[in-house]
Amino acid sequence: MIYKHLVVAVDGSRTSLQALNHAAKLAALSEAEMTLVNIANPSEYMALAPEFLQQESYESAAMSQGNEVLEYAEKIAKEAGVKTVHRHLAVSVKGARDMAQQLVDYAEEQKADLLVLGTHGRTGLMHLLMGSFAETVMRQSTLPLLIIRGVSEDKAETKTE
Repeated sequence: MIYKHLVVAVDGSRTSLQALNHAAKLAALSEAEMTLVNIANPSEYMALAPEFLQQESYESAAMSQGNEVLEYAEKIAKEAGVKTVHRHLAVSVKGARDMAQQLVDYAEEQKADLLVLGTHGRTGLMHLLMGSFAETVMRQSTLPLLIIRGVSEDKAETKTE
């Protein structure tokens, strides 16, 4: 199948970069357009550095970081030969389920024919505590999905030792 429009979730992580690289090659080969999506989550900033930010600044910090991720991702996609790259930044304050739903809804609205994302490959207790964004997207989407599995932190440490 030749794809015409890929929607790629990017969050700045190593696994989303792996997914982006794979999707960019696929888009360049099929001359597809690509939309990069980042769902900014201000609550992540509340947990990380509450002493550094004013309450009203959490959203602007998340949006700023999201825009940086999208700019970098666009550069990578264009360097890989993708001619048409769009960017979409959204905000979710409700957590991973809402973030996944926003991604799925946006991809469907844009009439994407492939949704691409990376997964961290967490298992066991980490999966139970952190949940799986990719798994949530799978349950909510009717679009074809390409999920690129990243190396889990445990496996990455084992390989370098």
